[in-house]
Amino acid sequence: MSKVMKVLKQAGFTELACQFARYIERVDNGNDQLMALSAGLLTEAVSQGHVCLNLNQMTGLFHSVRHLLPDDVSEWQRRLKLSNVVGTGDDYRPLIMADNGLVYLYRYWHDEQHVATAITQRHAEIALTNHQQLKQILAEWPTTIDGIDWQKVAVLMALTRQFSVISGGPGTGKTTIVLRLLHCLYQQRADLRIALAAPTGKAAARLQHVISDKDNTAIQAKTLHRLLGINAHNEQGRYNADRPLPFDVIIVDEASMIDISLMAKLLQALAPTARLVLLGDSQQLASVESGAVLANLCQHAMSFDADFVTMVADLAAIDLSDYARNDEANNTHSALQNSVVKLQHSYRFDEASLIGRLAYAIQAGKADKVVLELTEAGQTTWQQDENNALLIAGYQPYFNAITASENPLNCIEAFENYRVLCAIKQGPQSVASVNAVIERQIAKLGWRSQHDFYHGRPIMITQNDYRQQLFNGDTGLILKDEAGQLRACFLIDNVLRWVDLIRLPAHETAFAITIHKSQGSEFEHVCVVLPQEDTAILNRELLYTAITRAKKQVMLFCNETILRKTVMTQHERESGLAGLLDNQIG
Repeated sequence: MSKVMKVLKQAGFTELACQFARYIERVDNGNDQLMALSAGLLTEAVSQGHVCLNLNQMTGLFHSVRHLLPDDVSEWQRRLKLSNVVGTGDDYRPLIMADNGLVYLYRYWHDEQHVATAITQRHAEIALTNHQQLKQILAEWPTTIDGIDWQKVAVLMALTRQFSVISGGPGTGKTTIVLRLLHCLYQQRADLRIALAAPTGKAAARLQHVISDKDNTAIQAKTLHRLLGINAHNEQGRYNADRPLPFDVIIVDEASMIDISLMAKLLQALAPTARLVLLGDSQQLASVESGAVLANLCQHAMSFDADFVTMVADLAAIDLSDYARNDEANNTHSALQNSVVKLQHSYRFDEASLIGRLAYAIQAGKADKVVLELTEAGQTTWQQDENNALLIAGYQPYFNAITASENPLNCIEAFENYRVLCAIKQGPQSVASVNAVIERQIAKLGWRSQHDFYHGRPIMITQNDYRQQLFNGDTGLILKDEAGQLRACFLIDNVLRWVDLIRLPAHETAFAITIHKSQGSEFEHVCVVLPQEDTAILNRELLYTAITRAKKQVMLFCNETILRKTVMTQHERESGLAGLLDNQIG
């Protein structure tokens, strides 16, 4: 075993990183062990969500292998350029070094290039029709805030651009925008073919529920994978550049969950004249897989040219002159000018809302402010030590409903009011440990047997099952039906669905779920449990996502040291996408 392999294994690198490093070492004929080391570092970085390796940002990363790296980054770059396993993208090489010095696996370099090129090609304005009717519709929308109504600006942007991004935190009106945008799109052209999609089945179902209440029943919201025809037998998807999606407009919610590879597939599958609208919260956790696409795109937010400012003033009587930017005068040409809006006002959390103030403090990385807000009485409870009784108490209304054998709908509604969110899946203060604590408690109530299935067990689906129409993230309850048989009960589109236990796809107990799994969900009350020991997964994006799942009440379990560390840690994923989208329009 070579020195590099020994160091990588001793440093705890993943088996995949070690195996790829070994492969590169073999292909390179052992000419330069820096190639194998670079391959291992890159693979490890990708496993942490980065799209690439930034050689200039290695300080603080991978301490255990620093002694094997060149002191001078330019020397590292020089040796990479000389290697036959490193290319520039003109032809296939396992590793790619871009002009800006970022190092990629070929697949991710290709995906990122495609995303940037596709977005740049869609930097086009769409002519509006029926100006007076649209002007009247906008005037009739109720406005309850002082200053700029960014919802109206966002809708106008989406109506006039082939590619647009709308970002906003919880309660800023993204759902309202979808409904108003659909209304305006059909007003502009009644025969438009419109698709709605989201990264997960649960998010797609929620989107479907929203539009179904507003007579948009002809539109069926789908998961992105289903929209693109991606499945276990066809990872590339049914639709692509040669066989584009049969839609004029595609609206995608919860876009923060979209990784770089899925975004590349989506853009590749668009018809040349189709428009794409992305909605999400750029402050939330990024995708599980590599990339932080929405966050990258939102680096270009709130930049408008004179024509767009004039159009908004004419149609919506909104003054955007403070946001006008002359790219030509500044010698910059962003592919996203007039294409990204950040919603500014939360209709759920006003200035008096403690949860809202807490969320803003977390976003800003102000640990002292976060601690101060948490010590105030009101919407939050902060416990520095574990308190199982307090944690379990949130489920008491649910326990009461189950014990009383109330109807299934009441049981589901009682369960959906409260959720425990954990940062980690295994270990102390984890999903597994919290679920175990709660299940021990309900065993004392006498309605949990030793079997996996018992009356009142909440479950979360972990694998899409299109035959059963159950999707990753869907939650349901194991309940006794009218015949006294245990079955799984789900509330989907306001309709109770019963599924035989033998037909359930992969699932897990869901008294506690990970913060990642909670994305896109909302609960009246939330209990957030962070580990008492530091772990790499803790960062402000994670805590912000958890806190903002709550509508009314947040309970936080963690010590002050971990809380401060979490708030001060920002997980920025390495990517070249934002840079590629600058200076591309001439």
